[in-house]
Amino acid sequence: MQANDTQADKTSYLCLQMFKRFFLLTVWSLAALQVPAQSKGKVIVVADMETRRPLRDVLVYLDNGDQVKLGWQGKFMLYHYKFKRATFSHPDYLKRVMDSSEMNVDTIFLIPNCQTLNEVVVTAKAPKINPQIGKSIQEAAAASGVKPSGKDFLSLLRPKDRKRKKLGKKTMEALENY
Repeated sequence: MQANDTQADKTSYLCLQMFKRFFLLTVWSLAALQVPAQSKGKVIVVADMETRRPLRDVLVYLDNGDQVKLGWQGKFMLYHYKFKRATFSHPDYLKRVMDSSEMNVDTIFLIPNCQTLNEVVVTAKAPKINPQIGKSIQEAAAASGVKPSGKDFLSLLRPKDRKRKKLGKKTMEALENY
């Protein structure tokens, strides 16, 4: 009798172990299937164009009525493309309107809002410099031995100037595409 009981215990133990393995395998499989379902959305970051830092408190309006206010990291999750236009607004930046076809990027840059003038008209005449003051300035410059030139060729050797020119070109291209 004890041999049969021992055989039955071994069989039930093996069945229990197989059930545990099957159960764990099933749970892991279901968990693996749920991960892609949760990541169907796309994370988009809204950042400052000059500093490349994420912006907070940006209001994102979709034309289907959805809206969101961005948090500290400047991120939002776009789950679907069932809209035609998205508007990004912040008091310190220019408003940006994008079509849904343009939303295939991971970072959206906003241009800082600065006060600019379209045209400046000067109506006053230039003040006349006393000839004696002009002569004293010329004499002081001649005495110091410094001669001004029309072109600064040393700027070619300074890498900051070259970087500044490249950044200016990129900024102009970005403004044209904005």
